[in-house]
Parts: sequence; C-alpha cells; structure tokens
Amino acid sequence: MNVGKITHRRIICVVTFSLVLFVGSYWTQMAKVMIANEQRLLMNEIVSAEASAIERRLAQSLAATYIVAQGVRHNRANIESFDRYAQEVIDMSGGISNLQLAPGGIIEEIYPLAGNEKAIGHNILQDDNRRQEAKLAIKERRLTLAGPFELMQGGVAIIGRNPIFFTDPNGHDFFWGFASALIYLDKLLSSTELTELEAKGYQYQLSRIQPETRQREIFARSKLAVTDQSYAMAIKVPNSTWQLTMSRNNVEFFWFSLSGYIATGLFALLFGWMANYVLKQPEKLQATVQQKTTELKALAFYDHLTGLANRRLLTEQLNHYFLTTVRYQQSAAFLFLDLDDFKRINDSLGHQAGDELLKIIAQRLTQVCRDSDIVARLGGDEFGVLLLNIQSVRDVSSIAQKLLSAVEQPVFIANKSFTVTTSVGITMLPSDGDNVDTLMSHADLAMYAAKKKGKHNYSFYDESLQIEAQTQFRLEQQLSNAVENDEFILHFQSIVDLNTQQVLMHEALIRWQHPTDGLLRPDQFIDAAEQSGKIIEIGYWGLRQACIALKGISAEHGCYQRIAVNLSPRQFSDPALLDTITDILLEEGIEASVLEVEITESTIMNNINEAEQTLLKLKELGVTIAIDDFGTGYSSFTLLKKLPVDKLKIDRSFTKSIATGITDRAIVKSLIVMAHALQLKVVAEGIETHEQQHIITQLGCDYGQGYFFSQPCSFEQLTNDVTINTDKNVVTEQV
Repeated sequence: MNVGKITHRRIICVVTFSLVLFVGSYWTQMAKVMIANEQRLLMNEIVSAEASAIERRLAQSLAATYIVAQGVRHNRANIESFDRYAQEVIDMSGGISNLQLAPGGIIEEIYPLAGNEKAIGHNILQDDNRRQEAKLAIKERRLTLAGPFELMQGGVAIIGRNPIFFTDPNGHDFFWGFASALIYLDKLLSSTELTELEAKGYQYQLSRIQPETRQREIFARSKLAVTDQSYAMAIKVPNSTWQLTMSRNNVEFFWFSLSGYIATGLFALLFGWMANYVLKQPEKLQATVQQKTTELKALAFYDHLTGLANRRLLTEQLNHYFLTTVRYQQSAAFLFLDLDDFKRINDSLGHQAGDELLKIIAQRLTQVCRDSDIVARLGGDEFGVLLLNIQSVRDVSSIAQKLLSAVEQPVFIANKSFTVTTSVGITMLPSDGDNVDTLMSHADLAMYAAKKKGKHNYSFYDESLQIEAQTQFRLEQQLSNAVENDEFILHFQSIVDLNTQQVLMHEALIRWQHPTDGLLRPDQFIDAAEQSGKIIEIGYWGLRQACIALKGISAEHGCYQRIAVNLSPRQFSDPALLDTITDILLEEGIEASVLEVEITESTIMNNINEAEQTLLKLKELGVTIAIDDFGTGYSSFTLLKKLPVDKLKIDRSFTKSIATGITDRAIVKSLIVMAHALQLKVVAEGIETHEQQHIITQLGCDYGQGYFFSQPCSFEQLTNDVTINTDKNVVTEQV
C-alpha cells in the first residue's frame, strides 16, 4: 500500500512538472509577443508625442506672422517701431529667430537686424530660390512654409510667409506684402525630447518630399540610422507634410526568452517538488489555505483601485491612535486631500482616464510619505494621510507642500498631458479632535478653507473655521427668507464705448439689504447662496428686476437701453433656464436683443458640451452672450471659435497692472487681437485710472467698465445724468 501511494505521488509529480513546463513555455512565448506589442505601442506613443511637440511648437512660432499681419492691418501698414513690436511678438510666441516685413515682396524690415543686413531690399518674388512658396501664399491667401534650407550665415532654417491683403475704397482686395518668421531647425527640435531619447538608444529622422524632385529628403537625423523596424508619424505643416520616423535597437528579447525558458524549467521542478511536499504534508496545505483566507479578509481594508488603505482601515488606525495617545503622548497629523476640478477631467476624458489619474496620484502620495505613515483613499477624488510621530507643525507644513508639488506634476494619459492640483486640510492630533468624526469634520473645514484661498493650497484647522462654518450655515438659513422679504436690491454700473465715450449699456449687480448687517456685497453672500441652491431663485429675481428697471429707464428717456445680467454656475446649468428667461421677457415686454447675459469662463469649462448647447439656445432667443473674467480659467481661443459668444470681458486682474506690467500689457494686447480675429467685442473690467483707460484704448479695446467711468449706483441714481471722466474733460451722457 505504501508503494502504491509512492507511485501515485510520483505520477502526480510528473504530471505537475509536465503541466507547469508546458504552461511556463506557453507563457514565455506569449510574454514575448506581449512585450513586442508593448514596445510597438510605446514607440507609437513616443513618435506621436514628439511629432505633436514639433507640430505644436511650429504652429506656436508661426502664429507670430498672424499677429504681425494683424498689427500691419490694424495700423494701416504704419507700425511706428517695428523693432519693439517684433520683440514683443517674439517674446510672446517663442522659438523665432527673426521677423520680417516685405511690402510688395521686398524685405524692408528685419528684427533682429544683426547678421541679416544683406537681406534688406531682397525681392522675395523675383530673386528668392523659394519664390514658388511665396507665390503660392499669395495665390491661396494663406501662410506657406519654405524649407528647411541652409542659410548663408550657417545653420538650417525654415521660413513662414504670411500674405497681407488690404481692401481698397472700391472694396477690392489687393496684396500688400508679407509678414515672415524665420525659425532655426535646431531651435524647433529643442522643444522635443529627441536628443534625450537618442541618448537612451533611440534613432530618429525627420524628412519630407522635396517639391522639385518629389524624392524623400532627410533634413534631420540621429547619429545612428533608423532601423527597418521603425515607426513613422506625419506632421502637418503649411503646404507640406513632414514625417518623423523612429526606431530602437532591442537586444533584450533573446536573453528574455532564454531566461524565461530556464525559469520555466526551474519552476516546473519547483512545482513538482512542491506537489510531492504538499501530498506528504496535507496539514501544511490546510494551514496555507487558512493563511490565504486571512489575506483575503485583509483585502477588505484596502481600496481596490489604488491599493491604498481605505476609509475603514484609516478609521481603525485613528481609533487606535486615540486609545493610545494618552499613554504614549505622541503627536500626529491628519491631512485631508481633495483634487481640484476632478469632475472636469472625468467629463472631458472619461471615467477610465479618471481612474488612471487616481492611481497615479495615489503612487505620488505614497512616494512622498514615510513607510510609517498611512495613505488612504477615502472615496472619489478624496485622500487622507495620517502622519505619525510628528515633531512640529513646520514638519507637517513641509510634507503638505511636498504633497502639493507631487500632485501638480504633469500627468500623461491617453496621449494627452495635463496638470491637476489638490487642496489640503490639516488637523493636528489630539488638539483638533478627540474622535474620528470630529477630526474628519475639522479636516473637511480646513480643506474648504484651502480651496477658498484659490485651490492648490493647504490650510490648518482653527476654531475660526468652525465659527465661519456656523456663520455660513446661519447665512444660508437667512437667505431662504431674503427673496420673500424683498431684501435684495439691484445696483447698476455703466459700460462705456472707449472710442466715443458714450454709455453703451449697464450691468445689473445684486446687493442684499440685510435687516441687521446692512448692505452686503455679492462676495459676502454669493458663496452661501451657491451652497444652499438659493442662487437660482435669487438670479431669476435679479433678471426680472433688471428687466423692470430697463423698462423704467427706457420709458423715461424715450428709447430702449441695453442691460447685462450675470448667470451663476448653478443657474446656467438649471434645466428651466431657457424657459424662465423666455417667460420673464414675455411677461415684462422686453425684447431679447436688449438683454445680455454674462457667464464666467470657469462656468463654461465645467461641462463644455452642455455649455455649448445652452449657449446656442440662448443665442436662438436673441440674447447677447459675454464671457466674464476671461483669462483666469482653462478656455482657449480654439475653443471659443465654436462657441456662439459675442463679447469677452478681460478680467480686472490684467487691467489692474497694465500700466506697470509689460507682460500683462502684452497679454491684453494679444487677447484683444485674437478676439477681434474671431469677430468678438472686448470689454476691459476694473478701469480705475486715466492711465489705464488711455492704455487700454490704445491697445484697441472696444469697451470699458470700472470706477473711472462710474461706480455701481441705485436705480434712482441711474435715471439721472451720468457723468464720465475722460482725458481731463467732463462729458455728460444721458442714460
């Protein structure tokens, strides 16, 4: 009978060895295929990323020709100081070696001139070897790209020529000349990681189809030639297509295969021995099963997505801390982290990308903290960090700053790079709470205080936050009766045409005549209204009162005026928004064309697809649409191009320093130029001084608003004459 057991055990061991050997060999082969596929995907991602970097940098640099062309048209071909203007454009665009103006095709202006003196007077359309590209630009009325080509002064460069057309008095367009930008190829390639990748064993080449010979021409390459197993990506450039080709020598496959088969044999022997060992000792197998069962139970304490501790485990650790803190007198800190604007990423990239982001953030938080600390995912985009054995508040601040820095590093998901930030609330143990619920509540208050600072910040809990929260709660309760008790009033501020100094329209601004606290400005109650949801009711009240005021003003002065009202984020996403606006306009007898609604840039970016549909429907009603506080959010002119917007209101933060800040002035100028290119009117907010008014007018802004023209006033004051200060003169305008 013992012989039978031995024979049975040997048969099982041989079968186990053979099965493991087969499975291991199959796995090794499949792993080779998977690695090859991963290498192919990696190469495709790298080539795509580098091609995008070249295409993006080239487009950014060539955009300078549009700005120069717009400046020529705006100044009717009379730019007073081309050198200064060109320097501002080069600083703004980047990557440009020089800018040129060629009226009639003859180069008259070059900046910088040093080293390019011989080019002055050069006729691009007659003497230039690349005149075909220049003629093509005139023919098709678009930017064309010449090169790459070697320069006489050395180096390889490309040049973009943007034709400039004017319209004569008869309405006919005529060619005026070129705005050109010269870009050195090595500068263009420096915006990529090709040099670093070459050092890591990658090869690359950049080529195009030569226009004359129709043969492929390689104009940039690595020291080593690209191998046969290469990956290519097309780069769209004006009037041509470049191709980036990359490869990498990979000698690891042979060693991987050999080591895989050797490991398979060893594992097969090991499993055969283990089968024999297990069959001989069934009690050890039972103990192993029990151990695995215990490990599975332990999984209940960890987050399945990130692998971090979950809320349950963190709660147990905190409870344990509270039980032992008196005995050991140890200080600790709890940090509550909430990602800023995480919903925006989920909505724009999808939940799968959002999950990938959460895993990346979890890894970064773990790398910052010590092994003795506990990093947990509390749910959604919320994380908690328990720092044990903390020596001082300064140490906590240092770790909090490291966490902020780690989170804000660029994230690459789905071939896209973006940046996220987090807000951190900090509580100290045991001073800020003697139980888990209190501690969590206080950390939550501190986190929201960090968000109020502007996000991407941290804040420690103190009792003032609790008082502030109680005040906020009391304010929300009082708001419930404020509309019914008729406690809100409207003030109005003029928007002025900067060219004619005429009052164009008025913006309605809500105020709360609090029964005990007096007149409250919006920044003192709007947050509470948003939190409680009362902002929707208050917003519609303000819209109706603005329409009533508009009727009163128009009746007194015998003509229809225009008025602007603000839509809050909640009001903008209200399903009844369009119906309510329509009903109010009909009931008050107001034409939609005299109503303008202002939506902040961040409101649109919360859900760009839904925002676009809502704006289209508002536009169908005949309402004018303005984007408020532009320049402070995430939107771009590419995005605005497809939105039905009429005006941009440049945020007061730019206007405030426009008189002293060269950078802000350049930004405002570029915003105005790009907005006008999109046929949008521009309003500058926060104009408070004559100097600001003068500069913003010189930059070509259409309208202005601020204390320089008028302060917000009541309806009674609005029906009187409005005095506007302009350039040391006093001009009185009827509303």
